[in-house]
Amino acid sequence: LESIFIGGDIRSQLPEEAKKFDNIDKVFKRIMGETLKDPVIKRCCEAPNRLSDLQNVSEGLEKCQKSLNDYLDSKRNAFPRFFFISDDELLSILGSSDPLCVQEHMIKMYDNIASLRFNDGDSGEKLVSAMISAEGEVMEFRKIVRAEGRVEDWMTAVLNEMRRTNRLITKEAIFRYCEDRSRVDWMLLYQGMAVLAASQVWWTWEVEDVFHKAQKGEKQAMKNYGRKMHRQIDELVTRITMPLSKNDRKKYNTILIIDVHARDIVDSFIRGSILEAREFEWESQLRFYWDREPDELNIRQCTGTFGYGYEYMGLNGRLVITPLTDRIYLTLTQALSMYLGGAPAGPAGTGKTETTKDLAKALGLLCVVTNCGEGMDYKAVGKIFSGLAQCGAWGCFDEFNRIDASVLSVISSQIQTIRNALIHQLTTFQFEGQEISLDSRMGIFITMNPGYAGRTELPESVKALFRPVVVIVPDLQQICEIMLFSEGFLEAKTLAKKMTVLYKLAREQLSKQYHYDFGLRALKSVLVMAGELKRGSSDLREDVVLMRALRDMNLPKFVFEDVPLFLGLISDLFPGLDCPRVRYPDFNDAVEQVLEENGYAVLPVQVDKVVQMFETMLTRHTTMVVGPTRGGKSVVINTLCQAQTNLS
Repeated sequence: LESIFIGGDIRSQLPEEAKKFDNIDKVFKRIMGETLKDPVIKRCCEAPNRLSDLQNVSEGLEKCQKSLNDYLDSKRNAFPRFFFISDDELLSILGSSDPLCVQEHMIKMYDNIASLRFNDGDSGEKLVSAMISAEGEVMEFRKIVRAEGRVEDWMTAVLNEMRRTNRLITKEAIFRYCEDRSRVDWMLLYQGMAVLAASQVWWTWEVEDVFHKAQKGEKQAMKNYGRKMHRQIDELVTRITMPLSKNDRKKYNTILIIDVHARDIVDSFIRGSILEAREFEWESQLRFYWDREPDELNIRQCTGTFGYGYEYMGLNGRLVITPLTDRIYLTLTQALSMYLGGAPAGPAGTGKTETTKDLAKALGLLCVVTNCGEGMDYKAVGKIFSGLAQCGAWGCFDEFNRIDASVLSVISSQIQTIRNALIHQLTTFQFEGQEISLDSRMGIFITMNPGYAGRTELPESVKALFRPVVVIVPDLQQICEIMLFSEGFLEAKTLAKKMTVLYKLAREQLSKQYHYDFGLRALKSVLVMAGELKRGSSDLREDVVLMRALRDMNLPKFVFEDVPLFLGLISDLFPGLDCPRVRYPDFNDAVEQVLEENGYAVLPVQVDKVVQMFETMLTRHTTMVVGPTRGGKSVVINTLCQAQTNLS
């Protein structure tokens, strides 16, 4: 508490508590001073009034702590996104008079937003003019926000302006769709999110227009529209293979993933002779409408209607949508329309959390993911619920069944309170002894890994509040195909088949090691690397590029005995292809030099491990070096470090 109450800003905002703390501080320092002069425990403890002094100090500190917590809660209720940052982070914001102090915490309060753009006003005040995403995409505010006064007030103004601007841009994108230029050129005019929402609104309209034509007797209307969709996708793929800026490529990638799904739906309508808008196959899709009457973007699926959230998230990509994804979407939206939560359950790495987050992105809503553990108590969860209810955000509680059973029963009553408020369409309600506002867009989702150690069975009171949805291992081949397609691979179908067969054989035939992973996550990193390699060497054949990515991304993690087996599998699937590994002559020389300087024998295998680590670090966020004791793990890390230092 000392560091908090010594700071000038908090002192001025809590003057009474600051005075109390000063008195406590004086008493404590006096006691410590006396102890220093006579450091004998018995005499220190028997000093007159010592026990009562210490009890008073303890009680006083508790009161100061309570006042501080109440103060922080009042700030959080004024700007609910403060619920998603820790007390220390909130104090650092409140204790600073500089508006720029919010920058480092933006990423926690918004999804994928790195910073705000501040400009200086005429009289020296700070003005917020734009939001910048983690990839560097900028959304210029239509109206500049003054960053002055209390931080919670101007941060609320920034949030409202973000939604207002995003709504205006989305509306403009919808009304100017393909007005005076081609669809691929229109996409470059607006932010990725606005383009995505607008193209989904138009796709919904076009499909329903085809249904109208079919009703009037145009038998070929759906087939003609299917051909048009194939042409649109071909145009996008052609554009992706051209030189583009990183952000434009990412935007096209995301649109292509959604377009391919839209094309697959239209193709399934042609095969199944679906000719009416009332058919379940159409009703069960996520359909986007700009409704003229309330002048708002609404999303419909079966019986549920959801208002778009206009949460700006930059270019944070979308998932490949498989039939499994569609089923999860449908279950979750139906759960929300019944004021229930959603509970995806299934093994690790099947996309439970990511699919929930992806649906939130589709609806333009913030999704806050919390990893649950045994240490979580009902107060911590209650704080998150309070933030979600006031923000209108979604909360995804990962591995919810790791929370203690006694805590779960309290959590169920908290969720029931929120559900009752939603059913009665209240705007404010009593929660944990406080009256808080309620945004009807909020949603609570839990994911579970059944059958893992340390998991508890959910009480019936909790089960009744969530709709379960079973998540199985997804269709890896379809995901591979669409991702390769979105990276500009024209032979995506055959390459995806080879890739999934290779991973299936590797899972079955290679030795079983703790660190081997041939699941969805491993697959995705190879696909991203393949896309980068393709752009870097456009003259190479596509199968050579993919083979190289598969080999170079996987070899470093295999134990010595598995390397020839894996190389054998690759040569069986890609016969007659030989692509030498990328050489780094200067880097290799530097590594050998460092090893010699440090008195190690220069072994080609050891040098290769350093090169592999260098390559792995270029493509992954973090790297783990695994091996037996005295196997040379630290030497590899230190050698890489020294070699790079020498080269730079």
